[in-house]
Amino acid sequence: MTDEQKTKTILGRIGREAATNRKAVFAAVVLLIGVSVAGAAGVQMSLGMELYLEDDSDTMRDWNEIQSDFDKGNVMFVVVETDDETDLHDPETMRAFSSLYQSYYDEVDSAALVTSPAHPVKAGPGGGEIPDTKEGVLHSLNHTFGDHRSNMAVIANLYPGVQDHAEYRRVQSELESESYPVTVENGEEMFDSADTGVVIIQYGDVEVPDDREGEFFGFLPPSEDEIVEERVREVTAESDLPEGTDVTVTGSPVFEEAAFGLLLPEMIQLFSLALLVIVALVTALMHGRLRRTRRVALPLATTLVALVAMLGMMGYVGFRFNAIMLGVMPVALGLGIDYGLQVQTRYVEEREAGRPPVDAAETAAKTTGHALAIALGTTVVGLGSLLAAEVPPVRQFGITTAFSVVVSMALSMTLLVALLVTFDDGDVAPTASDGALERVFDRMAGLLSVRTALVVLLASGLVLGGASAYPAVDTRDDMLDYWPDIEERQDIRELESTVPTPNVVYVVVEADGAYTRETFTDVQGFQHELERHDQIVTVMSTPRAMEVGESSPPAVGPSGDRITEAGDPFQEHLELRTRVDRPPQLGLTPADHPDRLVVQVFVEDIEGQTEREVIDYIDDTAAEELPAGYESRVTGEMVINRNVIENVTSGLTRTTLVSFALGALFLGLVLRSPRESLVLVGSVAGSAFALTAGGMYLLGVPWNPLTVTTAAIVLGVGITYGIHVYERFREEVANGRSVEAAIRTAIVRKSRPVLGSGATTMLGFGVLSVSAFPVLSNFGIAVALAMGMALLTSFVFMPAVVLALARRGRLPARSS
Repeated sequence: MTDEQKTKTILGRIGREAATNRKAVFAAVVLLIGVSVAGAAGVQMSLGMELYLEDDSDTMRDWNEIQSDFDKGNVMFVVVETDDETDLHDPETMRAFSSLYQSYYDEVDSAALVTSPAHPVKAGPGGGEIPDTKEGVLHSLNHTFGDHRSNMAVIANLYPGVQDHAEYRRVQSELESESYPVTVENGEEMFDSADTGVVIIQYGDVEVPDDREGEFFGFLPPSEDEIVEERVREVTAESDLPEGTDVTVTGSPVFEEAAFGLLLPEMIQLFSLALLVIVALVTALMHGRLRRTRRVALPLATTLVALVAMLGMMGYVGFRFNAIMLGVMPVALGLGIDYGLQVQTRYVEEREAGRPPVDAAETAAKTTGHALAIALGTTVVGLGSLLAAEVPPVRQFGITTAFSVVVSMALSMTLLVALLVTFDDGDVAPTASDGALERVFDRMAGLLSVRTALVVLLASGLVLGGASAYPAVDTRDDMLDYWPDIEERQDIRELESTVPTPNVVYVVVEADGAYTRETFTDVQGFQHELERHDQIVTVMSTPRAMEVGESSPPAVGPSGDRITEAGDPFQEHLELRTRVDRPPQLGLTPADHPDRLVVQVFVEDIEGQTEREVIDYIDDTAAEELPAGYESRVTGEMVINRNVIENVTSGLTRTTLVSFALGALFLGLVLRSPRESLVLVGSVAGSAFALTAGGMYLLGVPWNPLTVTTAAIVLGVGITYGIHVYERFREEVANGRSVEAAIRTAIVRKSRPVLGSGATTMLGFGVLSVSAFPVLSNFGIAVALAMGMALLTSFVFMPAVVLALARRGRLPARSS
């Protein structure tokens, strides 16, 4: 007995046992549901970009360090616009800003560094106080502005719009060749033209109160950014800002919180819609095959049990839903229905042939079950290849989907078989198996037999065209492009267009004795080199604060910067600067971290590959400028987002090659024929993926965190359609039919269940295309394309290739 015969015998025995011991099967399923529901109760939704990076990666360690050790990393902006009747530079307005930033320190527990429009005013000649007149406020701004080039950049962030003034550009150009302080000739006029002030709040880790309840019955837990934003809005609303001001709270944390908060409700709506569409579609397609349409509910019920089991597994192993893991639901639903429809249609076919229920169940499990077992192995291998991905949720996606497929297979062989026999009322008169759908596929199969070479030629040309378009498919480099066009997105876009340096990158410099004059001098050279880059406007740090606070004549540095001499003068000056809360001081003291200091790098509004270039420049400059013995680490929101995008897309080609190679190897071992394996993988999965890439290029669908899983889904899901058709072809050939008659019967017999399962998956994902989230919409389009192409290659290209090879004796026709 061959391995294939042994497998069929085992599967047939399982089907017979399930059909004869139905109460035991139902009891086991009830137990499975109970255990799964208990596990599923612990599943939650996780939000945030950090999910898409390894916890033990250098990127995450650096990010955790800046948040937990230095209470920085996250940046929130409070933009205050004044109307025509409100003067931004009125002393009362400035005092309101001064009170507001102090309230942020007092009332927002996580606020570690707050910079407001009042800071440069208090840094003027008034001795830390707000002047009593508008003229005094403008004079203070003018004085602070010309005191140091770092002040210029910081003030431009706090008073957006001044960077467009002619005086700002003049002073900026002078500082490129002269030392500071410089004379500002029309500073009062420049500042008086500004009508918007910005408060910048930096914070790190946030403690979530234990009594804080999440949304959707705790499924969506409260986030750190949500807590900070809520408190910032409350404090701002209670402030003394004049009535003629309009306040906008924005920044990456605000936008991400708003976007992620909309994700779950939309996914619930879309999944509900997808389920309705799938039920209607399966009912319509199977209506011509089942005498009682309500029997369509049997495979649907089996699929829903598999989904519950999958959720239970997620709860027990600690997997959470996120933007990528939400895509598991349509995949699991489509595959579960696929397996169920295959078993049900074969069971009905055997009953129509006159076999009693138990025998029909055994035959269905033995024949269709064998094809499902091959499809199961290929699916698990294909989705398992996602374990090679760089992004943790992508790996979890592969594991979870593979688990759901295994459970669907087991339930199709047991629960579904038991349900089919239980609800078999003996109404087994042959139905219209030669319905309109079957007649269409019969004509198509006949055409394939006559025009085999032409079909192969045309299909090969399309596949090659799609493959050539693969490198040209776009990759979105801006994280904002993944999310919907909501009000918070418009706010952050407006912020980027008005604030000169909305990006803050942090450099942690570690050295023995970080707060010494020698270290500060070394860091000073590093900072000056950073500011040579076109996209880097300025830096802020304790060494920079020592430059600003030094009143002695310039001695060193490209702009005449000088740091106090070593010894007592240095220590006294350092102690003085650490007590000042104004920029460029960062609120850090030697006692906090004696071996580490932080350099803040203010970067212009950039995106895409330019972000990577700036990050690498900072990293390389630190390695070149800082002496041996120093260590440096670069982090920040821009670094996190850039690494997420690169991790998501960098593994695409690798996971594609791994999935297809492992799939071909598995099929080769199972079928004991490398040629048959290559035919299935090449003419179905490979061709479908190439055609999908071509479709994505034509439709402008980019690679994103979800669409990168398309290759694994094509192999794991799409190839099952080809396997069903090919296994039926082998069965017909083994029964003595010609290759032409065998392929024709396989196409006709598998048309309704395969089309039903394929269309189910295609439309299940297609529903996502109406999502307001581009990341989900593009995913829906990409997978709908992939499933459509998989159906096309399974019913057209693969059969034509099989016919061409079989006629030449290059495809063995073996008995089963």
